Amino acid sequence: MNSKGIHQWRPENFDLNQVSEFMTNGSHVYLAELDNAIVGTYILTWSDPFIWNELDSSDAGYIHRLAVTRDYQGQGIGDILLRSAEAHIKQNGKTKTRLDCMAENARLNQYYIDQGFKYIRRIDGQGWSANLYEKM
Repeated sequence: MNSKGIHQWRPENFDLNQVSEFMTNGSHVYLAELDNAIVGTYILTWSDPFIWNELDSSDAGYIHRLAVTRDYQGQGIGDILLRSAEAHIKQNGKTKTRLDCMAENARLNQYYIDQGFKYIRRIDGQGWSANLYEKM
């Protein structure tokens, strides 16, 4: 992605401690398997005050790190993962599904809009900007 000028996830921002935190802080980590290979993943959290700030809501489930292995792109796996996340969120009594993505990733922003997510707002951090999306 970085070689294509898409800076959704920068490798320097990921480390083992960050992954361990997701695994131990009450988040739910999901993996998609096909033909004995991991083909996708996402993480669900029940709060995201860092990104959503004052809009953080107990009525929402937050999707993070939705990803599909490059070799399996274009096969609808992302759609299946989103539907799975939405179902888990609903099963947990939440009425809103939320996610964010880098503001400059036009293709991914359009994908979420096409999936029925509504643009909420843009936030700007140090060296990054993200768009927030929500689906009822």
